[in-house]
Amino acid sequence: MLNLSTVQDAFVQRIPALRRMARISFRHLPPEAKEESITNAVALTWKFFYNLFLKKRSDEPGILDSCMRFAIRQTRAGRTPQGCPRKKDVLAPRWVGPTRLADFDPEQFVGRSTPIPEAVSFRVDVPAFMGTLNSRQRRMAVDLAGGMTTTEAAQKYGLSSGRISQFRREFKSLFDVYFAD
Repeated sequence: MLNLSTVQDAFVQRIPALRRMARISFRHLPPEAKEESITNAVALTWKFFYNLFLKKRSDEPGILDSCMRFAIRQTRAGRTPQGCPRKKDVLAPRWVGPTRLADFDPEQFVGRSTPIPEAVSFRVDVPAFMGTLNSRQRRMAVDLAGGMTTTEAAQKYGLSSGRISQFRREFKSLFDVYFAD
């Protein structure tokens, strides 16, 4: 019967090989994102492997490589060892369906797990950017950011879907220019 320290030692010995597997899978990413993804995949691999240890399945041949392949897929999908990020985390990808916003409140998008510098930046910069838009553009930007489809926005604002799509691109370029300074 395996004990936890034996399983941990076996896992630690395999970390260089696991990192190599992950490095190959994430080779297309920029250096910082690649390292983050590799580390995330290794952490997920340990989480999955540990769960298999608890179920007394960690000694099956090839199980660690299978855990790593699954962890790589999970990392590509945005999963982390802590699970799904909080819904209100501004930096978290959307996990479930569109979000509807009645009134724009930056606090809705900043969760507890958001790093402090990003949360402060978001709370200060986004309202300042929204202040550069006129009231109609602001309502449209909030609707589009809140998950409203191009067709729904076109019906609401009496414009064509193509024009709403153009607005979306304009908002994106204005946003990029505003934060480039």
